[in-house]
Amino acid sequence: MTEPTELSPSAQPGLHMGRSLAQIVIVLVVLLVLVNIPLGNYSNGLAQLVPQSSALVIHDGLLLKGSGPQIYLVEDYKLRPFSSPEAFDQRFRLEHVVQVEDSLLEQLGQGQPVRRLLRCPDSPAIYALENGRKRWLKEPPPAPAHSWDRATTVQCSTLRRMPDGLPIPEDAGSPPQPLVER
Repeated sequence: MTEPTELSPSAQPGLHMGRSLAQIVIVLVVLLVLVNIPLGNYSNGLAQLVPQSSALVIHDGLLLKGSGPQIYLVEDYKLRPFSSPEAFDQRFRLEHVVQVEDSLLEQLGQGQPVRRLLRCPDSPAIYALENGRKRWLKEPPPAPAHSWDRATTVQCSTLRRMPDGLPIPEDAGSPPQPLVER
């Protein structure tokens, strides 16, 4: 028969372990209470004041989309809708669009649409491409315009082949001169 072996004094659980565990639990409870106590005029605890990971900084060039299909470009805290898929595809990509609540979109003002602008070298006229039609702009964007407002130069024959749409504004009349290559 073997005799029971005695545990060394360092291997035996002591009374101090239970006391240490109780102290750790008390400290955690106190910290939890402190984090949730309302602070001053904010009436929120520290837990609610920590910014969410989805915080968004509004800046020029940001692409936003609410619950509807329209995508907007932010410029001077105004929403500039894209007039056509071509206007968006000219310089932007869908993976850069940030989905936001409609309430955020309602807080920003409305700006001029972003259009895909085209011109030919032999004509002073600038056209907006919308839904496969060219629309003459009576008043093109002022220079210097942002890169998304600059006209792309194309062959005059390319513009001539495109169907005409209404001018912008619709009562502007016809372009100053026809698209003729010299």
